[in-house]
Amino acid sequence: MKRIPLGLATLLCVASLPAISQQLQQPTVPANKPAPTQTGAGPQLKQAQSVQAPKVATDPGQRPQSSSPIPSAGPAKQVPAEQTAPALRKNPASVFDSAGKPVNGMVQIAPNRVYDPVTGLYHWTRMEGQQQKLID
Repeated sequence: MKRIPLGLATLLCVASLPAISQQLQQPTVPANKPAPTQTGAGPQLKQAQSVQAPKVATDPGQRPQSSSPIPSAGPAKQVPAEQTAPALRKNPASVFDSAGKPVNGMVQIAPNRVYDPVTGLYHWTRMEGQQQKLID
């Protein structure tokens, strides 16, 4: 008589555990459900009437036409293209570099912040009197 190795028997038991736990989680349903008795203790409910769904023609030519046309523009408003880009101040800022020389072409985009369109870089500034001086 051949004996089943202990490892194979353990593997079969471990493999069957998920199926056994699934079966244990299933609720039990009684075979005969007792019919509720009419004692008059609660409100009496009427049977729901079946609602017939309206018939829709499968051919689009047979469907009724809408009384109002479909609007070409919905509730959303179209935004002009010039408003989608961040609004930059067009007046150049009087900015000086760290040595005190004026830097031309800088555009102020925020307080203490300028944009150099030549290099494409943003720079921090600090106020010195009426002028701004580059920090970096």
